[in-house]
Amino acid sequence: MNLPDNVKSTLAEWGNFGIASSTWSTYKTAERLLMMCQGQSKTKFEFPMTTENVLLFIHWLIEIRGVKEGTVNSYLSGIRQLHIMKGLEAPNLRPDIVKLILKGRKNKDMAEKRDKGDRRVPMTVDLMKILKENIRTWNQTWDTRLLVWAVCSLAFHGAFRIHELLCRTESFFDPQYTLLAEHVVQSKDKEGKGIIHVTLNCPKEQKNGKAVIIDIFESSNSICAVKAYTRWASRQVLTPGAPLFRLADGTPLTGKRLNIILGKLMANAPGTEKGTIRTHCFRIGLASELGTAGFEDGEVQVAGRWSSRAFELYMRNPRTKRAAIAKKIAELGNKRGRTGKEQL
Repeated sequence: MNLPDNVKSTLAEWGNFGIASSTWSTYKTAERLLMMCQGQSKTKFEFPMTTENVLLFIHWLIEIRGVKEGTVNSYLSGIRQLHIMKGLEAPNLRPDIVKLILKGRKNKDMAEKRDKGDRRVPMTVDLMKILKENIRTWNQTWDTRLLVWAVCSLAFHGAFRIHELLCRTESFFDPQYTLLAEHVVQSKDKEGKGIIHVTLNCPKEQKNGKAVIIDIFESSNSICAVKAYTRWASRQVLTPGAPLFRLADGTPLTGKRLNIILGKLMANAPGTEKGTIRTHCFRIGLASELGTAGFEDGEVQVAGRWSSRAFELYMRNPRTKRAAIAKKIAELGNKRGRTGKEQL
């Protein structure tokens, strides 16, 4: 635009702050996928894009890439932003025909999900012990086994969303939304029991932009997260500013890769004939275990940060609430005995 340079610079800075870092990341992915679609379909997309181009891109995303309707809409927003960045007036990327197709795809996905039901198997204390034994005998390096077990035990005891712990991609990470080495510290309580303090800069349930500290307490049983994390961390040289959980070659462990690992390690575990064990099973598993242990609904919601109301309760008395829950989980683990050798 024909504006003074200092005006353009200031306005550009303000405009960039109009979109969150995570959203910019999604938009960059949309641009990359658009380029891939052009190459694979051997079609050159002109800007501004036509409805035919948009429909071709949507078909490619859903049919070839397996993208869901909600993600398609996010990518269309990214393509709209790409027009703006090119100095073009953004066209209507969602005319009635596009809206109808996306709505139909959403309805189809929901119908298929209802037919299948929720096939995720909640992770239980007993399944965690089986997982630990399978990791122990897994044909991988010792550091890799320690890494995977540390992440799994933290995910279970902290009811974490997996991308609160792990990167979404191997090639890119946003420090605002990624768990870095400096975000996890350890301490001990008055009894000498270990505590892991995990700082989440931008948790999903927190709407005011404040960081949250999640405390994981030592349970002293065979699936203790503090013990698992300490054993892994003691063998690492943790780099400030870098993702915490990384493989030996420096590549971040991602949620996608961990899902593949869990699929292999737990392929024949009890309950998998009815469903699958993936990363979200840790989160829903803690709720299941606490419900079985007799905790009230509000306490379960507090433990897993499932609602804004629960989050408020959590912030009022976070350590005592989670300490009581950790002790109960420890009792459950000890009552049910141990599986395999205690090496992880």
